[in-house]
Formats: sequence, C-alpha cells, structure tokens
Amino acid sequence: MSKNIDKAIVQPLPVFMVGSYDENGVVDVMNAAWAGQCGPENVAITFALSRQTLKNIQNNKEFTVAYATKDTLDVADFFGLVSASKDTDKVKRTGVTVKKSENINAPIVEEFPITLECELMDIHEIVPDRCLVVGKVINTVVSDDLVDDEGNVDTESIEFISYDGNNRTYRVLGDVVGKAFNPEVLKKF
Repeated sequence: MSKNIDKAIVQPLPVFMVGSYDENGVVDVMNAAWAGQCGPENVAITFALSRQTLKNIQNNKEFTVAYATKDTLDVADFFGLVSASKDTDKVKRTGVTVKKSENINAPIVEEFPITLECELMDIHEIVPDRCLVVGKVINTVVSDDLVDDEGNVDTESIEFISYDGNNRTYRVLGDVVGKAFNPEVLKKF
C-alpha cells in the first residue's frame, strides 16, 4: 500500500554556507539548504529574490560555498535564521574566523572544513520569487588535517549535515553502505 501526500520530500539536501561580500565589503554568510551539484564542477543554489546574499553575488559575480557539519551546526543554523539585510554584524556575532579567499572576492569561514570558491555562471528566475544561481567551482579549500600527502581528502571523518525539510531537522550523513557505479551490480540483474 501507499498514500499520496501533498508535499515534496527530497532527501538528503546538503547544508551549504554561501559566503559573499556586500557593496561595503561586509562579510555575509547564508545557510542554503536548497542546493546541490549540477555538473562535474558546478553548484546550483536556489535563492529568494529578496536575499541580501543574492544581491551580493549579482554585484560581485563570485562567492564561496562551504559544507556545514555536526560541529558547526549551531553557527550554520544561526546563519539561516538571521538576515544580513537586518543585521550586518551577524557573522561577527558568531565569533567565527573569516579570511578572504586567495582566488576570488569572497570570504572563507575557517570553521567549515571544505569551501568551494565559485564564479557566477548564470542566474535564472525559476518560479515566482525564486531564482537558481549556478556557479563554477574554480578551487576547493580544505582544512589541512583532512588532506593526506597525496592530496586525498578524508571525507569520512567529517560529519556532514543534511537538511530534512519534512521534519525541519538536520541529520548527520552516515556510514558507507556500498560502492557507487559498482560493475559487480551488473551481474545481479
């Protein structure tokens, strides 16, 4: 048996922290759970047209995208609750360490272990009051303690969080349960 329900359930959604500078150079970081990868080197993020972060991206044409984790959950949620258009000191209030990206005009919050440096590729209004921003990842900044001598990133030790819109909660992404695109699967069917 199954039931029809009147809502969309899309799981899991990464919790992205989108970093930008406003026209005065003030750091803004926004929690963006309606986002994902849309190509080998591209990210897509949905914004309400009224968001200060969207205005910053339209102005600067560059932004960062960092992954929220279990350790950064409170800061990430704060960035989703407080608007930069109403509180320009919101990033300072959290006490996070911010540095300017070496490759683009956008901030990096050092507490987030992985940050994508992005150039704006395109913006499309997709539904009333919402637009889709597509960025090209030109570089990835990873915490030193997560990269080995060969440049491999230890993503297993990072407790990435995802947004569960059905329950309005965050969840930790967990165990590896199988190998992706495993040719052995072809033998099963």
